[in-house]
Amino acid sequence: MDLKHSGFPVPSDYFGVLWGLSGIKDLVILEHGSPGTCSYNAFNYRIMNRQSPKGKLFSSGMDQDDVVMGRADKVVEAVRELDHNLHPRIIALVATGVTSVIGLDLDGIISEIQPLTHARLVSFPHGGFAGDYNQGIMESFRTMVDLAKEPAEHKPFSVNIIGPTIDSFNNVSDLAEIERMLELLGAEVNTVFTSRTAVEEIEQMASASLNLVTRDLGLETAQILKERFGMPYIHGLPFGVHGSVRWMNDIADNLGLRLEKRTIAQELLKYGYSVLELFGFMQNFDHLRSLLSCPCDYALGLAGWMAEEWGLPPSAVALPARPQMPHVPEKLERMGVSKVLIEPESLTIEDALNSIKPHVIFGSSYDLQIARNVPVKIHAAFPAFDYIYRFDGTPFVGFRGHAYLTQTLVNSLNAHPEVFLS
Repeated sequence: MDLKHSGFPVPSDYFGVLWGLSGIKDLVILEHGSPGTCSYNAFNYRIMNRQSPKGKLFSSGMDQDDVVMGRADKVVEAVRELDHNLHPRIIALVATGVTSVIGLDLDGIISEIQPLTHARLVSFPHGGFAGDYNQGIMESFRTMVDLAKEPAEHKPFSVNIIGPTIDSFNNVSDLAEIERMLELLGAEVNTVFTSRTAVEEIEQMASASLNLVTRDLGLETAQILKERFGMPYIHGLPFGVHGSVRWMNDIADNLGLRLEKRTIAQELLKYGYSVLELFGFMQNFDHLRSLLSCPCDYALGLAGWMAEEWGLPPSAVALPARPQMPHVPEKLERMGVSKVLIEPESLTIEDALNSIKPHVIFGSSYDLQIARNVPVKIHAAFPAFDYIYRFDGTPFVGFRGHAYLTQTLVNSLNAHPEVFLS
């Protein structure tokens, strides 16, 4: 079995489906499985920074007789009850492991009861057997974007943000900063797909003029919208001062807006301080080594920021999942990263830590547990079960993210003065 970091298993597509659907306001999730599976997911959500959507997740309550007989009575009754009591726009029927093993036909059930149900019914039949959580997130995106309709009107300065889900690290703060930067440009957010959206907003996605893909898992969705409605898209996150200016200029060019020099000057005055300004004149940091272990878009952004604005590219980058776009290792190597690990097991990360001996590591709680001898540990990926990121004032992206990260790094290094001597 492929185990992740000290025996923690990689989440399956089943979990990815749950995470991808959880941010849609007028959608409820009906798991066809035992009540214990649904109860376990309360813990599963809590490790995502104590985010537990209320009134979102329900169980059909299968028991052993239902499994043996392959009965569908309980899921049919649960659909009727949810439809009658909660009046959701969509009920998502999600298979668990047991229903997938016995081969229960969720699509057949839907075809039977859809004419009697006000809510639209959609199915996710794989139950954890189609791959890892990334496959589940993309499956949820693929199903939901199919709701998009030809718009009655176009909003010339409106954008969709595609990619954030409940498992996106630092989501609250990063989205707040992205929206602030868009407001500086004179642009507005149409919807955030799928961590903060509603069925009607998904249906009206094509009314926006541009899609901003903040996560490689959203590229397929952006391509679907481009093919169906001709919508252009930009992929990437704004890290650092230079990255933020480039990102805003790209958006301005696509929307026919202008990024004013005065706006940049004001942002730099408030948030543009460099690491040289914050370190003491006797502190030498040219020798510092670092390792990043975080998803693709965060890794590219952080590595580019450290190389371009610190002059210190990470020594190694570990990507927990295979990127959905080509040439990511080559891009990292051009930034000066000497070692790129893709889907590494815990022993591989330990070997990299032992050979590089970094002074700084960015990663998940699992990564930071492994990095026992690394002086400076900064959470930069989920799960972050021992560190809370719910406040909206600690972004990693944008101008304010540059200021926050620079301050955080300098403070963390100052707490370990020995790193300046090694």
